[in-house]
Amino acid sequence: MTCILDVPEHLLTPGMKQYREAKEANPDCLIMLRMGDFYEMFYKDAVDAARDLDITLTKRGKGEKCAPLAGIPYHAIEPYLGRLVKKGHKVAIIEQLEDPKQAKGLVKRGLVRIVTAGTLIESSLLDAKKNNYLLALTSYNNGFAYSLADLSTGEFVCGDLNNEQSLLAEIERRKVAECILPQSLMVNQDLVTNIKKLGTIINSYDDYYFKKERAEKTLKTHFNVPSLESFGIESDQINQEKQVSVSGALLNYLLETQKNSLSHFKFIKRINNSEIMQLDRSTLLNLELVENLRDRSKRGSLLSIIDHTTTSMGARLIKQIIKEPLLNKQKIISRHNAITELNEQVIAREDLKILLKEIYDLERLIARVNYGNANPKDLISLKQSLEKLPEIKLILSQLNSQLLQTISGFETFQSLHEILHVSIREEPPTTIREGGVIKPNFNPELDSLLEIKTNSKHYLQEIENKEKEKTKISSLKISFNRVFGYYLEVTRKNAHLVPDHYIRKQTLANAERYITEELKVEEEKILGAEEKIKVLEFDLFQKIIQQIKGYTIPLQKTAKSLALLDVLISFSVISMDNNYSQPVFNDDNTFEIIKGRHPVIEQIENNFIPNDTIINNGEIMIITGPNTSGKSTIMRQTALISLMAQIGCFVPAESANLSIVDRIFTRVGAHDDLSSGQSTFMVEMLETANILNNATSKSLIILDEIGRGTSTFDGVSIAWSTAEHIYNRVKAKTMFATHYHVLNKMEEKFEKINNYNVAVKDINGEIIFLRKLIRGGTDQSHGVHVAKLAGMPKSVVERAKEIQKILESEDEMVKKIKEKKVKEQLSLENFNDQD
Repeated sequence: MTCILDVPEHLLTPGMKQYREAKEANPDCLIMLRMGDFYEMFYKDAVDAARDLDITLTKRGKGEKCAPLAGIPYHAIEPYLGRLVKKGHKVAIIEQLEDPKQAKGLVKRGLVRIVTAGTLIESSLLDAKKNNYLLALTSYNNGFAYSLADLSTGEFVCGDLNNEQSLLAEIERRKVAECILPQSLMVNQDLVTNIKKLGTIINSYDDYYFKKERAEKTLKTHFNVPSLESFGIESDQINQEKQVSVSGALLNYLLETQKNSLSHFKFIKRINNSEIMQLDRSTLLNLELVENLRDRSKRGSLLSIIDHTTTSMGARLIKQIIKEPLLNKQKIISRHNAITELNEQVIAREDLKILLKEIYDLERLIARVNYGNANPKDLISLKQSLEKLPEIKLILSQLNSQLLQTISGFETFQSLHEILHVSIREEPPTTIREGGVIKPNFNPELDSLLEIKTNSKHYLQEIENKEKEKTKISSLKISFNRVFGYYLEVTRKNAHLVPDHYIRKQTLANAERYITEELKVEEEKILGAEEKIKVLEFDLFQKIIQQIKGYTIPLQKTAKSLALLDVLISFSVISMDNNYSQPVFNDDNTFEIIKGRHPVIEQIENNFIPNDTIINNGEIMIITGPNTSGKSTIMRQTALISLMAQIGCFVPAESANLSIVDRIFTRVGAHDDLSSGQSTFMVEMLETANILNNATSKSLIILDEIGRGTSTFDGVSIAWSTAEHIYNRVKAKTMFATHYHVLNKMEEKFEKINNYNVAVKDINGEIIFLRKLIRGGTDQSHGVHVAKLAGMPKSVVERAKEIQKILESEDEMVKKIKEKKVKEQLSLENFNDQD
């Protein structure tokens, strides 16, 4: 389909020429031009919009001037806008800059905003419980500098990542909606493809905006600071210099697209990766922290169990906290101590929970105030939230934990509450253009105009009564419409009673409409007052908005405090309800979990079997046992208990004595990545390589069935050498589940490699899974029994048993040959402990 840029100018109407100008300035955007009550799109934009919005594609003009046209009502733009950006469109909104009634000639129009997936601000298009992140990215050396912003909350951070895997994990963790890449980085097709696979929309941006000098100037100008050092960013260090570059580019992109001062972006925070645990994408998915592996919904995830937050701010924060375990022991313990006190002070906790239910989304409210799209109802929501702050503060002041005392330091905004209380009506309209927003007695001029309007309405009633009496027409009435204003309406059968001084304005089928000089004079008073009221109320509302903006920083800080309080209360509730215990920490790099449970599965299974897990410094647990016996559950629950402890939550165990781990790595299951040509085995090897290259002695490693994606001999070799490498070089606490029973021999060779198995009981040929982790290895897989449980045909199961007996009793020489091959491949005979 032809783009409007390719259409000869003489074929375009004046309105379409404005469209063309907008397209020339924003060629990568779908242009929506406001024309009266519609936003209209032409040519290729119209075709694309009609397809993606499932709306009618029509035409304007005739012959060679005929142009494809699609339009949407201006009052219904938001849902259409949301659908377009989700399809990957950048949408440029061209608005009418003057009242068409007052315009001389063609209405002036101009760009007011470019909307993209990462720049949505409309509450109807955002999930209240999710952040909407925009990410900018640039590369240096072998790593990346990045910057993240959420336009809807004012969050603005920057940091650096060592490699592409860490970058993809960060994008997955943050669920980034849109990524901005410098044009020079768009040539890296592998990177672009991998980011798109995560559901993130990519837009390119000129490299010029990523230059240090340009970016630094943008940041300094916006924050009105002479130096960025106050934000912890020193531009003379290479990694921080790149962070400045990418942050300035991101801010410039926002300023350019939003045509807005973005005054709610008050500071930028540099992320210190040494303070939080970096979780790779595999671990995020395998542990099902915020979504399950089946349908990627919240159901069945850790989040579904521990999220009992009552505010949108708390819901967003708890999701972030789950994916950012702490590394600082004192910060972790401070959260634990707060939970302990909330558990002890249940009445205070429940009172706080009730009060938090009355708190609206302060983060997004203050963002909308600064952005300029807050409506009167938003201000009532803000006022009602502020009313609860003194009560929350009072309850917190009576608690003793250091963290709860710190949280209680928020402001109560009595002066701001008073401003809102005296100015905004209790049930105002949503729009600010039609009046009815400002309370009486707030502004003398407004009161005077309201009195004129009120008295005039009374006077109109008096005119109507007087005319009825004079003309003897009982059905006479005064009405109003936008075309004729106020008029007297008389039925046709009474038209002969109408006085001569009535001026006819309109004839209807059953009535006549008239005006009089007296009525016209009163109309001018009323309409003049009404118009002035609308203008004055709008101006007063904007002044109130400006006053609220002055409270932006303390309101943002208060929002963060209340969000953290909400999360701590949630942790307290689930800890008590689910019988969690407070973990303690040691410096011995050991784990001792007594009667540990899986936080999700225990909610599903009635008789969940708890297990002890004891892992000493540098120890590898080789865990054997049949499928479905519970190996994966035990390993996952160990990882989840460690993670829950470090996010500051209590844990599902009778007791837990843990060390702080710097990373949790999991290699559990695999899925073919056919779109990039990666098989199950390749995915398995990539994830294993990531673990071996990045784990340390302080890490926790969970490995399930390494090497199963290839031939038996290859698989055994890889599994053995992987365990050997971890033992000799990485020295991390490791749980290694396997069906390769030959790995049990490693216990004989290595002091800190110990065999475990998940117990089963054989009763008359029927296998019962006991779900209990016990010391010692096993060489029984019970695969045939699992096949029976799965519902395999009886004939297949019976034949499998026959074949199993044949294979088990095969010639001893064949067994010796096989054993010799395995020994040669693993180099068991010549094995030594040296690297």
